[in-house]
Amino acid sequence: MTACGLILALVDAGPCRTWVLTGLAGFYIVLLAVGALAPRLNFYMRAVCRGPVDQPWVALTFDDGPDPAITPLLLELLRRERIRAVFFYVGEAARQYPALVAKTAADDHLIGNHSNRHGYGWAFSSTQRIVVEFEAANRAFTQILGYAPRFARTPVGASCPGLAKALERLRLGYIAWDVRGLEGLYRDPARIAARIVRRARNGSIILLHELYYGVSRFESHQVLETAQLTIDGLRARGFRFVRLDQLLEQPEGTPWPDGWEPSPETGALLAEGGAGESMTGDRIVPAASRAGRA
Repeated sequence: MTACGLILALVDAGPCRTWVLTGLAGFYIVLLAVGALAPRLNFYMRAVCRGPVDQPWVALTFDDGPDPAITPLLLELLRRERIRAVFFYVGEAARQYPALVAKTAADDHLIGNHSNRHGYGWAFSSTQRIVVEFEAANRAFTQILGYAPRFARTPVGASCPGLAKALERLRLGYIAWDVRGLEGLYRDPARIAARIVRRARNGSIILLHELYYGVSRFESHQVLETAQLTIDGLRARGFRFVRLDQLLEQPEGTPWPDGWEPSPETGALLAEGGAGESMTGDRIVPAASRAGRA
């Protein structure tokens, strides 16, 4: 595209030259925008969108919490269903509701970094600005939990040229998704769940929302019904639920920053039932054994 533009700029191509140059520029802008908003394209950096496909397993992830009206009810549902998920929490919301963050971790869910303020200005700024945004959220989680997350997901999955270096500096693995609910578009829990169940595959990373942070809230019954119908539908198809760190145990499929290694501090909390076991998915896995495989 650059070569064509230069050639047309240097050669007298008549009145159509301006239109062609404008078209090339427009296409280039669209390409940059699509690359920034479609993490599966790996346009600016590689994203983990799906786990290994050798087993009928999926991982649930929830964005934009914590929220006092929704998070406790959602945790109760997941506890009843014996499912461990990843909650990508917003830093400023975590500072506002630290007890919910601590409770989420105590229930053996993973906490992920979903930026500090869930804004979008960082996507148009320097690498250092991106580091500041996600590091601020890391500090909030460290103050509450005693450790920083090892997973990050950007708001709406947005990417930009400096994101890879920023997350590498913070030792954060970039998690996207394979299937999403699009709750703001479809609204009806049955329709959202049916969409997810229909599109899920072995290894799918499923994205659901507690709310759309700073944009719109969902009624708690909508969130719970969506989650329950999704769980029931996926189990009916033969899928089992595992926590994301278990799903990504096979290192060849995980583009982590150089030197990153899974560790107990990433959220593998000890289960109350035993000193050497951690609840993961639908089964209990010895923590030492899991760390050895990772």
